[in-house]
Amino acid sequence: MLKVGMIGAGIISASHLAAVANHPDTCLAAVADLVEEKARQAAEPYGARVYTDYEAMLAQEPLDLAIINLPHGLHEACVLACAGRGVHILLEKPMATTYAACRRMIEACQAAGVLLQVGHLQRYIPQNRAAHEILQSGRLGKLAMVCDLRTNNYFKPERPRWFLDKAMAGGGISMNYAAHSLDKLCYLTDSSIASITGSCTCWQPGTEVDGSAQMLVRTQSGTSASISLCGYRVVPQDVTMLFCTGGALRLQTGRSLEITEGGAYSPVDTSQYPDAFAAQWADFISGVRGGRNLHNDGAYAAAIVRAIETLYS
Repeated sequence: MLKVGMIGAGIISASHLAAVANHPDTCLAAVADLVEEKARQAAEPYGARVYTDYEAMLAQEPLDLAIINLPHGLHEACVLACAGRGVHILLEKPMATTYAACRRMIEACQAAGVLLQVGHLQRYIPQNRAAHEILQSGRLGKLAMVCDLRTNNYFKPERPRWFLDKAMAGGGISMNYAAHSLDKLCYLTDSSIASITGSCTCWQPGTEVDGSAQMLVRTQSGTSASISLCGYRVVPQDVTMLFCTGGALRLQTGRSLEITEGGAYSPVDTSQYPDAFAAQWADFISGVRGGRNLHNDGAYAAAIVRAIETLYS
């Protein structure tokens, strides 16, 4: 049984902890968070120990694995600390605030002989998996272009304030949401990013982070894609249109997938796929146990950070 430590008990930690608890080969040993009550609430259902300092947790607990769920600007120091203890790492995205930091993390994990997987979740989401299968089958012909639109009230009061601190977050909606969009594009096209151009706005009073962005991306396989993000006062949407020579897919990630071959759109059943976080965790554990390469390793995640850096430059 592999012992797991959770570092950071933010909102997404509940999904990770459920995946740990439901896997037959892992158990939660400890949770660390600066806010003791948050750590306690996360740990108690699983009988795990509570810490307010992750370095103390790493020193005192014989952990095999760590899940890092911290503000982006804290990722590098935490990854280096875990690697120094020989602990394999599942790190929330984006990997870091800069490509240079990503490279240092990769080198540290390689030197320590530990696996690093970054939580780019798109390949595990049921609707995305079904879309990928359809595209790979050739049923709709060749993929001609992709249009990705995501809108959300990025500056809502309940968002943790560190997201609006450029130094800590690394950026705004592009660093946070374009990481998802680029991951989705790479997965659905079975390719990587060849080029990216675009622009963003930073018009929210009281913060320097970007609130909207538009990008034109080309993959190594030759697919062109547009990515549009808006985080001002909007109605939330997350829609990806995949236009092929013989039809199209309308993908609402986490909600629905529809297909057309020239007529009306019809729904695609995605109920056969497991929960995304459970699938991600199972993939990570298979990598740890089998020593195989991970899909979303440090190099993959670093390329996404590098693309976003290009947009910001």
